[in-house]
Amino acid sequence: MDGIDPCIAGPNVDLIAIPLADIINCSFNTGTFPEALKIAKVIPIYKKGERDNLTNYRPISILPYFSKLFEKIMYARLYDFTIKTNLLFPSQHGFQSGHSPYMSLLSMQDEISNAIERNEYSLGIFFDLAKAFDTVNHNILLSKLNNYGIRGLQLSWFSSYLDRRQQCVESNGKRSTLKIVQHGVPQGSNLGPLLFLLYINDLPSVSSQLFFILFADDTNIFYSHKCLDTLFQIVNDELAHIADWFSANKLSLNLDKTNYILFKSHRKTIPPGQYELNINGTTISEVSSAKFLGVYVDCHLTWEKHIASIASKISRNIGVMARTAYILPRSIRIKLYYSLIYPYISYCNIIWSSTYNSRLCRLVTLQKRVVRLIMGVPYGSHTSPIFRFLGILKIDQVGFYQIGEFMFRFNRNLLPSIFRNFFELSSEVHSHYTRNSSLYHPIYARTNTRLFSIRKTGVTTWNKIPLKIRLSSSLWLFKKNLRAHILEVSCN
Repeated sequence: MDGIDPCIAGPNVDLIAIPLADIINCSFNTGTFPEALKIAKVIPIYKKGERDNLTNYRPISILPYFSKLFEKIMYARLYDFTIKTNLLFPSQHGFQSGHSPYMSLLSMQDEISNAIERNEYSLGIFFDLAKAFDTVNHNILLSKLNNYGIRGLQLSWFSSYLDRRQQCVESNGKRSTLKIVQHGVPQGSNLGPLLFLLYINDLPSVSSQLFFILFADDTNIFYSHKCLDTLFQIVNDELAHIADWFSANKLSLNLDKTNYILFKSHRKTIPPGQYELNINGTTISEVSSAKFLGVYVDCHLTWEKHIASIASKISRNIGVMARTAYILPRSIRIKLYYSLIYPYISYCNIIWSSTYNSRLCRLVTLQKRVVRLIMGVPYGSHTSPIFRFLGILKIDQVGFYQIGEFMFRFNRNLLPSIFRNFFELSSEVHSHYTRNSSLYHPIYARTNTRLFSIRKTGVTTWNKIPLKIRLSSSLWLFKKNLRAHILEVSCN
């Protein structure tokens, strides 16, 4: 709305750095956010579903250029405060440095596989919040900030930042009139995501029994028990407390899209009876699989649906590449691979590739097909030399690489605190010295579900990595050396 092009302002901001710093310091010292920087242009971005349904669009706020500078400085201070005080819920993996979607999935996999290992049933409820960022109540948010220790001028600044914000909507070349924003935090801002994390941060405190996994507004709960009747009874009781929290915080659940999965072993039967989960008098629907952070999770943790889904997308994109390959040089074909194919293979590979090789066969075949396409060799050509020549990791090698990186982060204490006690050194298990005392101690796994979990695969992978690579001085160097090692081993 300010008409300032960031491509022009960014490289030349040093010309006004001194007066700009004075203005920002004045804002912080007086607890006042400039009115001119609180005007947003909202662009609706289509998500999925019917294009005529307004709820299928995400409103992204295009904010004044200089407001981002104010927000970045305050974000750095606020986030530093939350880290020093360990304020954020440990299983909240959204919008934080050092966190990733795969960490939420690893926590879920560990919780469920451990329940299956104990021969228990496990319930996983996947909540869908309706317009969570847009329904944040400003008064409640400010009250929570105050309770977290953000008071005085700082709280006044946040109050000024949220108060009397204005926005208009621009779509198809048309722009609406400006309206006052009564609630919500702007999507597209630097501060909005962190303020939302603080807003929802106390949700897990409503229940001491349920296991919460959060990723921004993706809220999921898990609970396990050997008795199915007791399991549903306890979860229904806890859901009443969760419903009260959502009501008190003026957040709405989209119950049509909220569902649950009953996780269990293949061999474990469901006793006869009527089992239902209810919240606010509405029955939550049961599904055999659900999409969680872009990954399809099924009731036996086989990842079959997710593998089939990405195989379908990869197959479609290979068709696109095949139709243009003959006119493109190899360098462009490689770039197309890393743009159209590799993101599906690499996203959360650490989770879904830990399964039987037979379930990965279709993906393996498709990856071989695409490298033949890149190289321009006939169908049926041997692909191992091609992978080595192009420096492309195979699907199982991508998994090995990602698990190795996770273990290095664990070894150097670079992971969130939720993973702090995931593994034990052999020296911590044995009182006497052994040759493997510098390695991690493998857990016993009775079931294949537990065998494929990170607790088992992480130890196995780390102990296979040469000591010289494990002792790398930095994460960047470790990743570089590990990748070179994987490619070198594949040559032998």
